[in-house]
Amino acid sequence: MIKAWGVCAVFALCGALVSCSSKAKAVSMTAALDEADRYIAQGYPKDALKILSSCEKRILNPMEAIGVYKRYMALDQKKAAEKILKNNLKKNPDNLELNAVYTYFLDKAGKSDEAYKRAASLRGTRYGSLYAEYYLRREAQEEMERRQDFYLSPEMQAVYIDAYNGSGDNSWLRNAALSSMKKGEYGDAAQMAPEQMKSSSDAYFWALVYYDNKKYGEAAESLLEAKTALDKKEDRFADGIAENRAVSPIEVASLLSDCYVNMGEDKAAQEIRNELISQISLGAETSSAAEVGSTESLLGTMYLNSALYALQKNDERAAYNTLTFITQKWPDNVSALIAYGNFAYNSSKRIMDDPLTKSLRDAGVVSTDMKRFDETPRVSVSDALLRMKESVARTHNDTLYVAALELEDKIDDSSDDRSRLGRMYRVLERNATGADLYPEPIAQYAVHTLLRLERCDEAKEMFLKYLTARYALGKDRDFEEDLVLSLPKMSVWETEYAAYFAAVEKNTDLTKRLYEYAVYETGFSSAYGGTEISPAAATESAVNLAMIYSSTGNKDKALELYGRAQSRATDNYLRSEIMYRLACIYDAKKDAAAAVKALEYSLYLNPANGSSRLLLGKFKQ
Repeated sequence: MIKAWGVCAVFALCGALVSCSSKAKAVSMTAALDEADRYIAQGYPKDALKILSSCEKRILNPMEAIGVYKRYMALDQKKAAEKILKNNLKKNPDNLELNAVYTYFLDKAGKSDEAYKRAASLRGTRYGSLYAEYYLRREAQEEMERRQDFYLSPEMQAVYIDAYNGSGDNSWLRNAALSSMKKGEYGDAAQMAPEQMKSSSDAYFWALVYYDNKKYGEAAESLLEAKTALDKKEDRFADGIAENRAVSPIEVASLLSDCYVNMGEDKAAQEIRNELISQISLGAETSSAAEVGSTESLLGTMYLNSALYALQKNDERAAYNTLTFITQKWPDNVSALIAYGNFAYNSSKRIMDDPLTKSLRDAGVVSTDMKRFDETPRVSVSDALLRMKESVARTHNDTLYVAALELEDKIDDSSDDRSRLGRMYRVLERNATGADLYPEPIAQYAVHTLLRLERCDEAKEMFLKYLTARYALGKDRDFEEDLVLSLPKMSVWETEYAAYFAAVEKNTDLTKRLYEYAVYETGFSSAYGGTEISPAAATESAVNLAMIYSSTGNKDKALELYGRAQSRATDNYLRSEIMYRLACIYDAKKDAAAAVKALEYSLYLNPANGSSRLLLGKFKQ
């Protein structure tokens, strides 16, 4: 009896200990969350994050998980917040509170389809109103899409044209044009443009139609009409019919400068940008109903293009002034911060400390190059990195995060390949969103790093696992078949890397299909009959596809594509290589004169191109 009683007492004591321990942990969690709240309120986010990180391991129930989630959200740590919800939903998949909070999170993150699916589990519960809201919203959206399909149908297009013929109101023609553009018939849409524009917004609309149809001259003419109307601070109206809104001068100037760039008139494009920037700097009033604040993104892009133009013209002072202004005015402009980082790196690499320069300086002599070097403004790389990292902390932008990593790699002379490899894998581990899944910029960074370190097999394995996980390849069909069927969902960089690795495996048919998709079927390229190189595709992809055409006997198609790639390439080394490959095709076609001409131009672009020099020597023997 005594023994039995003793065992019962031990069990009772253990039960008491467990109970007390749970209570103590709960009290400790509450105190920790209160402390995190104090740090958040006092503006010490790092200290709050340390506490929340330690709380993650001690979560006992869904309500505590939601408490930690809320603090992460208050600190704008969305990845950490979602991780808390997902981990605790694995343990408590039927918990209403967790499902309701995660549904709300997904909706605010713009993942409406996922939110709608998860909301279905809340039907008939005290959180059923969430499901009702998403259901009604989806029905309204689908109804809007059905109505849009009707209003942009061929039947309605004929109605719009009749209405225009009877009223002379250009807005009917715009509706008709939209119907054609929805079907990708940009040429038909452009032919509907009226002889006279009735207002700045009317002219801007038709400029967009012309621009999408690659008729940059006509687009520029329409934009100049819009600009004239805005400069006069009055719009012309037909029969008293007023426009809903006047177009912004920033919108007009931005598109007009892009037109000039596409026509090869970079100087004219810069003049348009300078004119607008000067007006804004002087505080000039605009005739637009839209304020500058509503077109901040376009304005930032115009400033950035001005900086890039200055760099192209070797005007470092103007580039420095503009980039400095942009990064201060728009501290989270990703493209500007990356350009600022590149400027900082390039300016830090310029040195003139050779013995001859030193001796000239000692003698009080300053050459033109030395003077230009002394006057060149410089940006500290550490300053650029600080700005980039501060922006990443605010925005969690993966593209900028990767750009900062790559800039650090450039300036880190002490690291060897092994340490860079280890760093890359740590980045993958910290940013994984699932098994073999990562944000796109992180995955691209990892593949690029492995290839740069000449670890091709490792890069291919990592990339194919990532593709398989992201697009569920090879489950119901053959991997290669699934890959081709998934192309419309894939990013261009994914398609290009897939093509590269297919080429490594000497799978010519797959390589050709993947490169053709990247070059001809992404962006707006497919709307022009598959002849234009997609703006999203890398020029190198077009060069590789042309090489495949050439090696498979389609010399004429290869010549055409090499020519298009040559016209869009900006790097002289690449342009030189393209001219060499053109020369090889001309040689195969027995056109010695064209081959020699191409080789001479190749060497002009890059005198160190040994392949071109060797082939040219054979012709001149």
